[in-house]
Amino acid sequence: MSDELKHNQEQGSSETENKEESAAAEEAGQEEQYSFLQETFKDEQKNRKNMHGSIWKTAGRGLLFGAAACLAFCALKPFIESRIGNNPDVVTIPADDTAEEDKAKEEGEDGAEEEAPVLPSLTVDSYREMNRELYQIAVASSKAVVEVTGIQEGNWEDTNFDEKNSVSGVIFYDNGIELLMLAPSRIIKDAQGFTVTFTDNTSYSATIKKQDRNLGLAVFSVVRNKVSESTWAQIQVATLGNSNIVNRGDPMIALGKQFGYVGGLGYGTVSSVRNKVAVADGEYKLLTTDIAAAENGSGILFNTNGEVIGIADQKISDGPSNALVTAYAISDIKDCLELLSNGKAVPYLGIKGVEVTENIAQEQGLPEGIYVKEVEADSPAMQAGIQSGDVITKIGKTTVTTLSGYRKSLLDCTSGQPLKVNGQRQGASGYVEISFDVTVGSKE
Repeated sequence: MSDELKHNQEQGSSETENKEESAAAEEAGQEEQYSFLQETFKDEQKNRKNMHGSIWKTAGRGLLFGAAACLAFCALKPFIESRIGNNPDVVTIPADDTAEEDKAKEEGEDGAEEEAPVLPSLTVDSYREMNRELYQIAVASSKAVVEVTGIQEGNWEDTNFDEKNSVSGVIFYDNGIELLMLAPSRIIKDAQGFTVTFTDNTSYSATIKKQDRNLGLAVFSVVRNKVSESTWAQIQVATLGNSNIVNRGDPMIALGKQFGYVGGLGYGTVSSVRNKVAVADGEYKLLTTDIAAAENGSGILFNTNGEVIGIADQKISDGPSNALVTAYAISDIKDCLELLSNGKAVPYLGIKGVEVTENIAQEQGLPEGIYVKEVEADSPAMQAGIQSGDVITKIGKTTVTTLSGYRKSLLDCTSGQPLKVNGQRQGASGYVEISFDVTVGSKE
């Protein structure tokens, strides 16, 4: 009995120990399971010190960053202003297609012409409607027309419209810094300053961007941020059209000072597209109209699309045609206009010549090229030794046989550039090769 009793006691003791171990394990599991609820007591004073230190560190870093940013901005400001604030956009004026090229495009690759449209019968009401439409085009186009005045010494405020030293111009480009206007340059001589008067009759100071006395044209500029909002609302930049496709009989609108006073409006047609004016280093097509003009008139020719087709100046021609609006065809002067707009001089040699075609060469026994009729006094050509009677055959490395080719080759040069000009000169035994070292000039 004693052994059995002893066995039972040992078994009871073992069960009690197992229960105690199970309870301890269960209690440990519950503590682990809810350990995230346990509070951790921290030193509040220490936390405040850490927080103040973090704030001061952040503030110090902010001050250092701000100082570095200010220094960087000050260092880069001149560069940024030169790149963005003060540099105008480069003016680019694409060349126009010729009449033949445009005709080929219209006919298509197969060369078939479109059938002529059937025109409706016209009445008096049709004529009135046409006049109303033309007037609306004229009103819209006039927003680009300006009066450029050369201020001279004397009591200029009392000068009447016939004696006022002013011409008509046209706003043709906005380069981001300036509004650019093209106008005849004859008002520049003896002028103490310039103003541009817009269509709303407000006037602003203007400066000369560049002029070319050879063509008698100049580009004037007005600082765009000086133009008031009310003026901006009433002006516009004109679109330069393609005068190469203008034909005799096309309707035209003349705006400006063509009658001798500001604000003139005239309707008419192109009477001729064959006339040209010869100037040094080339010739330029003229558009002659049947619109009356004053002897000192100037104006802008627009087509019925409201595009600029010509720059009129009655001083272009000294003949009887100066009683009618006569204008430079805009397409012929676009290359020069682009140079002037970018503040560059138009290259100049000073040669007035005529083309020696293949037929003329055979009939007259002359070499093909540009026959020199006249050399302007004190011009680069005269200084290089070019004489009347010489025949120019090369400009640089380019062979020239036409005046347009001669002019194009010259416009690829820059003022001050040394240039080799080849030609032929008549000697005792006929024409002989001769070359000239010319320094390209300008006529500003």
